[in-house]
Amino acid sequence: MARIDVNHIRHTYLQNPRTDADFALKEVHHTFEDGGAYALLGPSGCGKTTLLNIISGLLHPSHGQLLFNGRDVTNLSTQERNIAQVFQFPVIYDTMTVYDNLAFPLRNRGVPEADVDRKVRETLEMTGLADMAKRKARGLTADQKQKISL
Repeated sequence: MARIDVNHIRHTYLQNPRTDADFALKEVHHTFEDGGAYALLGPSGCGKTTLLNIISGLLHPSHGQLLFNGRDVTNLSTQERNIAQVFQFPVIYDTMTVYDNLAFPLRNRGVPEADVDRKVRETLEMTGLADMAKRKARGLTADQKQKISL
């Protein structure tokens, strides 16, 4: 993980916000230290998912600046940030094998097949899923699916 500085980030889904009430994410100014454990808590609609989407690059904030290890990433794409977001219910392709689920994003990025194979095998060993590489994902437990999505 990197140090993440959220500097006065706010977000609205409206084109012309008039008041603070028009912002889905009220101003957030916080530093997430490298290696720390954090939780975003709050009622439905308070901006938790919006903030995560901004950090991961799925959304561009209406206002503010986002830094990773001191580098401004506010206007960078998700790929340029080299960050991922894992949702509470991981997206796993049940019709694919465990191996192919792990290989899918690498192949989408155009990684050479030899590198895909090496990285997938390393990941399978690291997560303890090597014995399941050829299994379809549909029968996996929730924790196994979460390991794949990470």
